[in-house]
Amino acid sequence: MLDGMTNPHPYAAPPRLPALQTGAGIARLTGAILTPIALVMAAATALVWVSLPAAPSADDWITLAVTAAFVPILAGIGLPLLVVGARRLARLRRVLREGTPTTAVITAITGLNADPDERSASRIDLAVALPGGGTAQARVRQEVPLPLLRFVGPGVRVPVRVDLSDPTLAVIDWRFVERRERIAGAVAGSALVDLAAGLLG
Repeated sequence: MLDGMTNPHPYAAPPRLPALQTGAGIARLTGAILTPIALVMAAATALVWVSLPAAPSADDWITLAVTAAFVPILAGIGLPLLVVGARRLARLRRVLREGTPTTAVITAITGLNADPDERSASRIDLAVALPGGGTAQARVRQEVPLPLLRFVGPGVRVPVRVDLSDPTLAVIDWRFVERRERIAGAVAGSALVDLAAGLLG
């Protein structure tokens, strides 16, 4: 089990949200790859066009059509992913820096993978506890840190930061997630020390 810490230590490291640990960052990267390819295909289409013979054959027209067809497809996918992904990632980073700290309960999670070479952002549904009372439903796409992977699941409470103007926009702050077994172990160890001190005193 996990527990959320909503009052971080004042000297804690500044919050960071690596791009490739979020769905928005992955979308931005995909768009950044596809958009230049679309530009290259556009240039290739122009090159094929200017190199057409005076009397183009059917094969020449087919080559031109196939080359040109990739341009709107790649651009139509790449540009929206690049723009929307970049804007979403910027909003998430702002929420992580400036959002209101609270806790949320995981209601569903998909995409968990323990293989370091095949890890990606998981889709996590959250019931976010609002400071004024009540809850809001939010969905995030974030990568779960490997040390916490086996502790994360439905019913687990995690610390989040949320945009109160749009409570559906939340970010899990993994810096302040602790394993209950570690906390319990520390408490038990402290109790044993106190007991020993009492017996010896």
